[in-house]
Amino acid sequence: MKKKSVLFIFYVLVSILIFSGNTRVNAEDVRGITDKSIKIGVIFGMTGPAAGLFVHAADATRTYIKYINDTGGVNGRQLDLIVEDDRYSIPPSIAALKKLVYRDRVFSMIGPSSASCLNVLWKHIEKEKLPTMSIVMPEIAFVPAKRYIFGVMDIYPGQVKVLIDYVIKDFKLNEPRVALVYPDTEAGKIDREVAIEWLKRYNITPVTKEVLNPGAIDATSQAMSIKRYKANAVLHVGTIPSTTVTLLQDLRKMGLKIPVFGSWGAMIGEEINAIGEAANQFYSVHATSPWYGKGHGLEEMKKITLRYHPETEKPYRGTMYTHLWILNTVLVEGLKRAGRNLDEEALIKALESIKNYDTGGLCGPITYSSTSHKGGNSWKIYKADPTNRKFVPLTDWRTAE
Repeated sequence: MKKKSVLFIFYVLVSILIFSGNTRVNAEDVRGITDKSIKIGVIFGMTGPAAGLFVHAADATRTYIKYINDTGGVNGRQLDLIVEDDRYSIPPSIAALKKLVYRDRVFSMIGPSSASCLNVLWKHIEKEKLPTMSIVMPEIAFVPAKRYIFGVMDIYPGQVKVLIDYVIKDFKLNEPRVALVYPDTEAGKIDREVAIEWLKRYNITPVTKEVLNPGAIDATSQAMSIKRYKANAVLHVGTIPSTTVTLLQDLRKMGLKIPVFGSWGAMIGEEINAIGEAANQFYSVHATSPWYGKGHGLEEMKKITLRYHPETEKPYRGTMYTHLWILNTVLVEGLKRAGRNLDEEALIKALESIKNYDTGGLCGPITYSSTSHKGGNSWKIYKADPTNRKFVPLTDWRTAE
């Protein structure tokens, strides 16, 4: 009888070992997690054509994470940031991801810097089961939802639709003759196709389609073409601020005082408000509020930022700063909800539990589910005010019809 009891206990122990063989028994078994820390990888375009923007992105991320660490961390763990530069280009982004996963062994990631990069990386992110807070929102990475990729705003087609609806319904352009300007990038091509299709709803065909790539220092030929086709409005989509500045200045040189409507990328910095009269008729759609916006979330962001960087209220930080503040806030919220027994699946489930999350004016409400990882779906229209060096909101939060 005693022998049978011993054998029974032996079989039970063997069964436990077999069925628990693939489970993690402590924090050190989870990539990037120790008892005291969580490794977070970051891929930003710190050099290259968008470097000026990602300086603000890195500043927001480092400041917010320092604040979290200084106030006790997350469930007793400190957040350890490792920042890599993808130079706003695909090959360096691939190299950065490999380093972060295989050498640094990070638990989660923020980035990469462009839609082109994410379109290449998303399959690797899914394969490596790397929870990622994406800065960019190309449709391919979110429709259908990818298990390990989350954002905090709508996919790109939504912003273009909201922008065009505003141009036609609110701005009430008389006999629209729209010129479409876009870069030959992934984001540019996505926005171009959506713009052409959405304009068709209003029986509008662009009078000209012009390519203007990131880093361009001259838009004379594009401005000449816009003038030749007698456009009375410009849709500048898939772009970044410096490129829009070039376009606005060269339109001004041509004597064209026509409204220019930009996608969210044109407003992620404050460069446009620094060029004076050339920006007087610039409008933009955006999913986040600027540094000087209203709301308790914005006030908290400014308070924390100025605690670590005193006397830096001006020049104003661009919306890229706000955007990364939101990304980090949501990631930390997910980590908190996941609890002390943290692994990738716990974080995914925790993020998917977020519903109608109030950011205090930083952006519209954020909601996730198992079938949608976009986070947000609302946009505002802003107008440049170069006199006061600000973007002025013209609408409340809107969604694409």
